[in-house]
Amino acid sequence: MKHPSRTARWMAGCLLALWCVAFLRAETTEKSMVRALFLRQGGQGWTVSLLYQFPEAAADASDAESEIRACTAEGETLEWAIQTAEQALPKTANYRLCEYLLFDEAASQTELMEVQEFLQTKPVSRLSARAFLVEQTAPLQQQAEPLLQCAEDHAAGAPHLYEAAGEMILPVVRLEEETAALSKESRLLTAQGSAPLSSEETAMAQLLQEKLPVSFELKESTITLRRCVVSVEAEGDGFAVALTGQRKAGTPPVSEVQCRQLEALCTQTLARCWENGLDLLHLGAVRALKQGSGEKLTTKNAYPAVRVSVEMLEF
Repeated sequence: MKHPSRTARWMAGCLLALWCVAFLRAETTEKSMVRALFLRQGGQGWTVSLLYQFPEAAADASDAESEIRACTAEGETLEWAIQTAEQALPKTANYRLCEYLLFDEAASQTELMEVQEFLQTKPVSRLSARAFLVEQTAPLQQQAEPLLQCAEDHAAGAPHLYEAAGEMILPVVRLEEETAALSKESRLLTAQGSAPLSSEETAMAQLLQEKLPVSFELKESTITLRRCVVSVEAEGDGFAVALTGQRKAGTPPVSEVQCRQLEALCTQTLARCWENGLDLLHLGAVRALKQGSGEKLTTKNAYPAVRVSVEMLEF
């Protein structure tokens, strides 16, 4: 068997090096790397802000050191607004790192579903992008970098856009003159409309969705749970919900009084979500699984009886 000559190997190496240089240049310094979309819908159409990095951002390094800037445009349609914003970018837009969708605090589920439908046919962002609501009291251009950093820090607790077809609880970022911080409150979006959740209800919703760790400010003290198993069983005409949690190491034990407080808060949160169109624990599915047939239980029905019990495991 003949081996390739040294000259052939050298030429192949040079070609590979030239291709790598061309690829890296095309994917970094010659692209405006869009990191997030900030979307607002109004009477005149859509307002779109592209949060981007240029030119130091690397296509495969989301933590590239480069100033985050914002480019804003308006249009009668979402596509038009995005295309207009892209024209003001330094270079061609690249959406490889676009993993966050930021919506105005007044956004509705219908608006999110419209964005989802648009992105199914346009290579602008991933349907797996995390969604946030933004309460804005400061110019976006001045606070683009803190806003993106806040979204990155709390991405794990935000739903994906592809969940917009169902009811969803969206975290809220407060954008102020000097800071961008995650609010302790959240907002519930359903087909029925929009409803705010208090800080206590938000924490309980996170616990029930097993987004841990989560902290509760109770009467006696603040407790932090690092683990929790949520079980649901159909019980007669109602349901039994059991929360078995474990506190964070180094924190005081959870008292019986605090367990009763968590039980009341869980009942309150489940009822509030149900009344606003969200079956947070999929009680309808639990009932259907037990009965096998019969009338389907949905949030159009009256809120069923739910018995909640909370137990803490010690180390």
